Amino acid sequence: MAKPIPVNRRWQENQRLRQSSGAGAAPAQPEQAHSPRPNPRQMLVNPREPLSAEASEPHALVQAVQGIEILVPPRVIPARYRETCTACGALIHPGDPITRHPRWGYWVHEGCRNRSQRVARRVIEARYRGFCTACARPIIPGQPITPRRGYGWVHLECAPDEPPSEGNSPSEG
Repeated sequence: MAKPIPVNRRWQENQRLRQSSGAGAAPAQPEQAHSPRPNPRQMLVNPREPLSAEASEPHALVQAVQGIEILVPPRVIPARYRETCTACGALIHPGDPITRHPRWGYWVHEGCRNRSQRVARRVIEARYRGFCTACARPIIPGQPITPRRGYGWVHLECAPDEPPSEGNSPSEG
């Protein structure tokens, strides 16, 4: 059997004081005046001029800096594995400079970082042994594999083909 929860005597004492002093009225919250956010360009300080009272306030400086977007160059690293670039569809060889695409999060060639259109299928070279969940055959390191929704990683040949566009459908007959 569980132990009973002990009574919080401090809470009870505060409740009694509150009831005796104000008949249960909650204390009013102080109103906070919201001043408009200072323009960061106005907050820039010339080192030869003395600081104004507003600019010397640390809170005003922090608020001004929060509105500034800091541009960091993208991290570029050499590729360690063979895979296809999700942006252009070309093969990425080990040692090629690659970076993460800002919208998709996949590794792409350094020059493909700003591409807006994406390749239909992501293909990588298998690094570990496993089983294809679509055909139940083994996946051997070095084979091309692709992610399939609901199945995980499958052989490239086990992934369904992309639906043909209406203009390129083969004629039957």
